[in-house]
Parts: sequence; structure tokens; C-alpha cells
Amino acid sequence: MHTINSKTLTAEELADLHKWLQQYDINTSRLRREFSDVLPLAEMMKRDHPRLVDLNNFPKRSSVQLKVANWETFNYKVLNKFNLTLGREFIELLSTGAPGAAEVLLHEIMRLKKRQRVVETRNAILAQEQIWEENDEVKTVVVNKQVGDGIVQVPQKMILYSLYEKMARDNQAKDLIIEANQKRLAHMENIIKVKTERIDELLMQMGKVPNKLCGNSPRLQCSSVPRLPSTSMISYEALGAMRKRHPNTPASSD
Repeated sequence: MHTINSKTLTAEELADLHKWLQQYDINTSRLRREFSDVLPLAEMMKRDHPRLVDLNNFPKRSSVQLKVANWETFNYKVLNKFNLTLGREFIELLSTGAPGAAEVLLHEIMRLKKRQRVVETRNAILAQEQIWEENDEVKTVVVNKQVGDGIVQVPQKMILYSLYEKMARDNQAKDLIIEANQKRLAHMENIIKVKTERIDELLMQMGKVPNKLCGNSPRLQCSSVPRLPSTSMISYEALGAMRKRHPNTPASSD
């Protein structure tokens, strides 16, 4: 329970208060006299809480004693419902029109209403999101869009921001998986290239010409034609073996 007592407001707090009171068409130059009695505040709060505030409980009073009684009734029937209470000395300051007392009270009421508005807005958003989650559907809302020099209302599909965040996280995770697979694929292709080059090199060493070195000759059978050694010397045994397998092999010039 918050107890409202006398204090001094800063210039900034007073400016915020006067700006807020303009919404209720309240003359800020006569706050001391008008809010010495509870009736103006009761009328203000009835706008937002019609079932809570009964104006018949707060008839207009002129004497300080009756004004104090009005404030005490308002303290019990209304302010207590918002966890607020007025100190006894502060009630007397209000009833006698002490300088600054009305401003302090109204500043507390302003803060109360702002807190309520924040709570109401948050609850409305949560309730709407709950409805959307239960319905599991995209909502269509009407938004203002500037077309040329005019403003037109156009329908626009909307989803929950929480769903958008979830989709963004999922997409980011998928992008990471795709990137990792691409790197793995590039690595495998590089390994295949290295192994292919090694195989070609081994075939060269074994005296066989890889298929890709045969050119476009249709008569040349790459897989079966042995490659002659680079030296001009060759044994008769090796030459004889080659001629048996390939009769067209030319004889040695030696």
C-alpha cells in the first residue's frame, strides 16, 4: 500500500502534470481551490472506472470538516482499490487548499493511470497473441498507406512477431547446415581430384597411358597399349615379349 504524503514536485514533474491535465480540460491555475474537495477527482476517475466510483457518495462540500470526511470516504472506497492511501495530515492539507498539495495528489493519480495503461496494453497484446496462437492463422489488418498525395487504407497480412523470430532462427540454422555441407562437398571434390591425379601418376609409372592422354584417335586403344620406356635401350627379352603381345611393334634399330 502506497501512502501519499506531502512533497515538492520538480519543474519537470509539474510540466508533465499540466500536460496530462489538459486531457481532462482542467484549469491548472485553480487546482488549490477546486481540488480542496474530492468531487472533481471523483468525476475524473469515474470516466475510467464508472462502476467503481459512485458520485452520490461524494456530494460537494464547503466546510473543511466535511471536505475531510469526503476525502476519507474516497480514500476508503476508491483509492484503496488501487493500493493507494492518503495520510491524515495530507488530507487536511488538501481540504485547506495548502499550496502544492493538489499537485502532489494529481501527480500520483497520473502515475497510477499511466501504469494502468501500460498493464492494459500489455494484457491486450498477450490476449491477442493467445487468440492468434489458438487459431493458428495469419491475421489481416488494415493499415494506412500513402499513395501520391493521399492516404488510403489497404489490407495487410500480419503474423505474430514471436513466430517471425522463430522462423528467422530456423532459417539461420538451415543456412548454417547448408554452408557446412557446401564446405564438406568442396573438400570431397578436392580429395577426389587429388586421388585422380595420383592414379594417373601411378598409371604413368606402370607404363600405361591414362585415357585422357589418348587424344581423339579412334584406332588407339589406350587401356591396352603399353608405353615404351624413355631410354633408347631395351632388352631383347622385353622386346620379344612385347612383339608377341603386339605383332606390329617395330624392331629395334640396334
